[in-house]
This record gives sequence, C-alpha cells and structure tokens, in this order.
Amino acid sequence: MKEIKVKSKKRVIELFIENSIFFRLAKLLLKPKKLFKKIINYKYNLSKIKKIDWKERSKSLGKYSVIDSQTPKNEFNYVTKLQKKFLMDNLKNFTTGNEKKILDFGCGAERFSVELEKLSKNCKVLGVDTEKNLIDIAKKSKKVRYLHVKSLKDIKGKFNIIFIANVLGGIETKTLSLISHFIYRSLKNKGILLLNENTSGAIMPKKEILKEWASRNEEFYIKLFSKINLKKVDSYRYLQNTCSIFVGKK
Repeated sequence: MKEIKVKSKKRVIELFIENSIFFRLAKLLLKPKKLFKKIINYKYNLSKIKKIDWKERSKSLGKYSVIDSQTPKNEFNYVTKLQKKFLMDNLKNFTTGNEKKILDFGCGAERFSVELEKLSKNCKVLGVDTEKNLIDIAKKSKKVRYLHVKSLKDIKGKFNIIFIANVLGGIETKTLSLISHFIYRSLKNKGILLLNENTSGAIMPKKEILKEWASRNEEFYIKLFSKINLKKVDSYRYLQNTCSIFVGKK
C-alpha cells in the first residue's frame, strides 16, 4: 500500500509517544482531578456527540485546519502534493477531458480545487464549504469560483464531476443520507463521483456516536452511494489512518 510518511524524525518520535497508551495513561495519572472527572462522566461521554468546531479551528489554524493536526506545518505542502497525485491519478482513469462542470464538495481553503481545473481545458470548478473563514482564504483562480454555503440548497446546477476529499468522516450518518441523495441528483448522466475518506475494518454500530471524526468501513460508503455504483479503486496510509479512494459513475 502507498504511504505518506512524516519526514521529520523528531515528529515521528513524538507521534509514537503521543499515541502510546502508556503515555496517555501517565498524563491522566499526573492530573488526578481530570482522571476523576473522566471516570464520573464516562457513560455520559460515550453517548455524547462531539463535533469539530470548524469556526474556531479555522480561525486558529487557517489553511492548516483542513489537514490532520498531527501533520507538521512545514510538511503541509508535501502531504498535499502526494494526496493530489494519488487522487488525480485515479480520477483521470475515468475522465474524458471534456468535462465542463466540477464540484469540489467541502473544498476548505482550496487544497484540490485549482488542481481539478487541470482535468479539462474548458471546465469550471465550483468549490463549496460551510466555513466562511476557509472560503475567504482559498486561492483564487479564473476557472474556480468559491461559495460559502449554509445548506445543500445553496448549491445549484448539475456537474460532470463531484469531488469529495476527507469531508464525510466529520458528518453524522443521518446527514450523510441527505448528502447521498443530493450527490445523485447533482450528477449529470454519466457523471463521476470521487470520494476519499479514512476507513477501517470495524463493524458499523447500529447507532453511531460521532466523536469528531469517524473511520467507517468501506462497505458503508459503497452502500451509501450504491445508486452510482461506487467502488474502491485505491488506498494509501497516512499517519495512523488508512485512506480509501472510491469512484462511482451515474
């Protein structure tokens, strides 16, 4: 499997220590009040949904807010470059070069939007995101337009390609069914969906309690977009995550 490796040796050692169960336990033991609070609230926290505060995160981290926070800032461009290669190489296997309209769904601060415009000479890319701070700092381009949206209804038109990279993992499953229907309606006939998400081999619970980000199994996403015959085409490793690349065609 392809892998994006952190280049900083110092950061590799830090990540190993931080992700060690002994390190996490030691941190709690050094803060007995915090440990006691965790024990008292254990059952409550299990059933409590925890979402990322994107407004606060984007304010404090800017463009770096859309990538795993364990990534060293000076390796942001290196990681993005490799992800672009993995995703675009797979997407190009399904495109004709005649695509006119492309939607970057959850574009963030533009990690991939400008790269998407290279898929076709005459295409126009629409990048959409619910976080205005990210839209405001997105890299401008003649062929790319950015739109801050509050709901799916704000996104008009049909597209030849819809591109979703590491977005759905932060969204509750009940909302994902609405997004699935929207994607199907918004794709033109023979339109293509490329989806990239963190995945795991875990069995999906009957009722998922979202804790900031979910690594769901591949079958979940394949079933979610069954109407467009979604299939896994590739995968790669980054940090502790397996990232699966799917492509479907309407």
